[in-house]
Amino acid sequence: MRNVASRVVSALALCCGLLALWGCNEESPEVEEKFVAAFVDMRVMETIYGAESATTRLARRDILKKYGYTRETYLARIEQIMANEMYWVPFQKQVVAKIDSTLDPVEFMRRKAIEAAKAKSKKKKEDK
Repeated sequence: MRNVASRVVSALALCCGLLALWGCNEESPEVEEKFVAAFVDMRVMETIYGAESATTRLARRDILKKYGYTRETYLARIEQIMANEMYWVPFQKQVVAKIDSTLDPVEFMRRKAIEAAKAKSKKKKEDK
């Protein structure tokens, strides 16, 4: 588990370094939170299992389904973000913030409680 944490911290440091190199634009648009969450989940999963393992391929499919993307739409969105600095810099800032909040145990538990409450509410609506 410590190795995984060190990899996540290394990824965070890389993201911070990229932000420092590219600077920022105050008027840059934000990338949708759903995509940021999918991207972070993908990177964490690839860090844990490796980019090309069978487990990674299965998990990648599940992550795309969870966030409502197909492989093609996800890759197209990545290409759009990487091709345009106006999206790249704010996207990296959002990724760093998402990783930070994931590493913060209090914030992590707060988000999990919110997700559980939403799932419970959705289940109640479906049962009616």
